[in-house]
Amino acid sequence: MDCRPLGRAATSLLAVFLAGTVVPAAPAAERPVFSLAAAAAAGDGESGPAPVAFSLAEGTAPEASGPAAEAAGPAAPMPKKWRRFLVQEGIMAVYSTIKYWSEYHTWIEDWQFELTFADQYKRFLTTQAITFDSNAYATNWTHVLGGALYYQMARTNYLTWAESVLASFACSAIYEYVSEWREVISINDMALTTFGGYSLGETWFQVGDYLHHRRSPVLRALGFVNPVNELNQWLDRKNPASQAYPEPGWAAMAISVAGWHSAEAGRPSYGAARVEIETELVRIPEYGRTGTFKKLLRDTSLSELAAGVTLKERRPEDGNVVGGPAEEIDVTARVVGLSWYSQSIDELGRGSAFSIGLGSALSYVRKRPIIYDARGARVHIEPPPATPTDFRDKMTVAHMFGPVVDWTLFGRGVRVRAVADAYADFALMNAFAFNAYSQGSDIEGMKTTLCYYGYYYAYGGTASARVDVDWGNLGVRALVSGHAWGSWQGRDRFQDSITNNARASDTRTRFLVRAGWRFGAVPLRVFAGIEGIHRWGKVGDVRAAGSETRTFAGLSYLF
Repeated sequence: MDCRPLGRAATSLLAVFLAGTVVPAAPAAERPVFSLAAAAAAGDGESGPAPVAFSLAEGTAPEASGPAAEAAGPAAPMPKKWRRFLVQEGIMAVYSTIKYWSEYHTWIEDWQFELTFADQYKRFLTTQAITFDSNAYATNWTHVLGGALYYQMARTNYLTWAESVLASFACSAIYEYVSEWREVISINDMALTTFGGYSLGETWFQVGDYLHHRRSPVLRALGFVNPVNELNQWLDRKNPASQAYPEPGWAAMAISVAGWHSAEAGRPSYGAARVEIETELVRIPEYGRTGTFKKLLRDTSLSELAAGVTLKERRPEDGNVVGGPAEEIDVTARVVGLSWYSQSIDELGRGSAFSIGLGSALSYVRKRPIIYDARGARVHIEPPPATPTDFRDKMTVAHMFGPVVDWTLFGRGVRVRAVADAYADFALMNAFAFNAYSQGSDIEGMKTTLCYYGYYYAYGGTASARVDVDWGNLGVRALVSGHAWGSWQGRDRFQDSITNNARASDTRTRFLVRAGWRFGAVPLRVFAGIEGIHRWGKVGDVRAAGSETRTFAGLSYLF
């Protein structure tokens, strides 16, 4: 399967620039209006693990749009740039195909179809080729990045979020069916590109667009975090409508640094440093302000994006782990695309806001891998890892869709917010019990990715609840989340070679309590807290459980 979204992204962006400068605009159509339900899908900051060096910052007052927007006055909505979107997506697809075939020797192990009528009939007109693939975890999770890039090509050309999701799905399908005509149609690639690409892509778009429309030159420069948006905004710079930007009702962005201590069952405890960036945008101008109204919102109402890394030096007891100082990497994204919103707040700032919406999220977690999990062994060509194995925890979870309920109580000097959400999940899941299973059982003949890389394709669900209390300069958060997954049985790329189709299942529960204090008008906040994670897994008849307790304290810069 295509495993190079990161490698092809930079070159694609250059090609996109050349295309965008010569493509005329399509006939006018409305750009989606950004309005939103109360900060909806916060869950636990993850639906996987939320970063622990999280800022408890209060929302910043929204800035006015740029001077150009103020001078321009009312303008017609930006048209959807259909032709530019198609050309940009096409250039990216052509580039990706050329790159894939220029590195064909890397993927020969995946080839099992010829360019014959019989083989291509199987691929296009039957379900025989629709399977899970056998690629390494490091290869497969990056399809989320490819999906997010596909998504940008559509969203930054003023398509709605729903149209952009369909664009990601279509681009993924064309690549799977046409560009990789020698390979299976990968179920996991399609799922992560579409659903993971949406959650990450929409939050990426919202952050970039928000920064692009700031007054501050520094913040505007940070808008290049989304170069696709910056490119298309530059191409549209002469159209006054491109300068219009509906300000969010609430925005919070922070960079945090924290000291971290982890105590994990069965492994040595350690101290580390934690660095993280996090953002949250509530996309409704009236949120938290005086007024009473109800509305149905069809555009993105909440956008959250956070990325964090835990850093520590390698020690002798780390054994055969590889990589640099990044002991753990976490990325979380969350959006609410459709919601019903109700608010009633009086002149004294007292009242409440309530929303119920349809949300989607992404969780990526990877601890520093063991040596045989950091490379793509060629399955059924090279032998599986020696037993007993020592795979480290990892997961990529596309929380595809689910309800999000959000309620906020506003008082004089205090705000209390409660959020509950639940999702149907598709996941690449590390089998927590696999190391224990490998101590007394032969692993050959098991599910291909489980045998070689310690993870399996999973379905399941996530539920979480969170309460935030902001009282003056003090902020407190408490949350709990639960996750359960089971393995897909069947549709392995080498299903006929599986002699031990043992079922795998996993759960993950988490709690977090955190408090922070802001220094008045200074954009700094100190915080401290405790987090607990419990993992349980089963492979066949073998069960295993473990827990990790993390304590932390640090400082956030708010902007």
